[in-house]
Amino acid sequence: MTRDIILFTDLDGTLLDHHNYSFAPAKEAIAALKQAGIAWILNSSKTLAELCELRAELGQVDPVIVENGAGIAIPCNYRHRLWQLPDGDLHEQDGFLLKKTGRSRDEILQLLQPLKAHYRYTGFADMTTATLCELTGLPVGGAVKAMQRHFSEPILWQDSEQAYDAFVCQVEACGLSVLRGGRFIHIMGGADKGRAMQWLLAGYSHAGVGLMSVALGDSHNDLAMLERADIAVIVRSPVHAPPQLPDHPHLMLTEATGPAGWNRAVLEILNKYTRDRAGENNE
Repeated sequence: MTRDIILFTDLDGTLLDHHNYSFAPAKEAIAALKQAGIAWILNSSKTLAELCELRAELGQVDPVIVENGAGIAIPCNYRHRLWQLPDGDLHEQDGFLLKKTGRSRDEILQLLQPLKAHYRYTGFADMTTATLCELTGLPVGGAVKAMQRHFSEPILWQDSEQAYDAFVCQVEACGLSVLRGGRFIHIMGGADKGRAMQWLLAGYSHAGVGLMSVALGDSHNDLAMLERADIAVIVRSPVHAPPQLPDHPHLMLTEATGPAGWNRAVLEILNKYTRDRAGENNE
């Protein structure tokens, strides 16, 4: 029997162009997801403040996963035919029910403080808005929202690879985790995109129907999400090699980069889903 699709997607370099943050090449597939009534979850390193504005631009009404899985935000008025809120500690803020899945940013910064004297890197906590604009190409308003972090600390690594290996060991010894993203290295407090995805999937599975999870990402910090998905789509990047996921049974690698590759992969998956549904109805 054909299962209902729940789709999870990374943003920067995946649904959003690496250079200009445009999602224009993906509009056809976005429209198809909406028409099919498929829940599509933004699963990003971005903050909730950033995603609030982006959700409006995309017309996305489903939950979002923020800061690489460290927080989950469910719209207070969220309705979906498969959705039932799973158990968990939640609090209401700015029209969302928020779930914290890792340590707070303040705790992370406190644990990192002793390491700053031994390694060369610049964290968001050390940057001005102007510096972040220069590094990312974001407008001032976007940079301000990107710096409103609650669960993680992105850093710009400025030391050697040998020093990086030692840094990772020390960070992990503090009970934290390290994820390489497209531009920044993200210091996390025991959360990842895959665990957050699984928590949300539990909410959709309450409907008692079969689910097929689809995940799309372009970089190493998407692997935890891609590994747990029934169908994993690696979106080719214009600036780095695809992450390796050799043992996944249903893996796709796009030919086109960024949102153009995302668009083609999502349409291909939806077309197969529609054909399978039509075949079932004709039996």
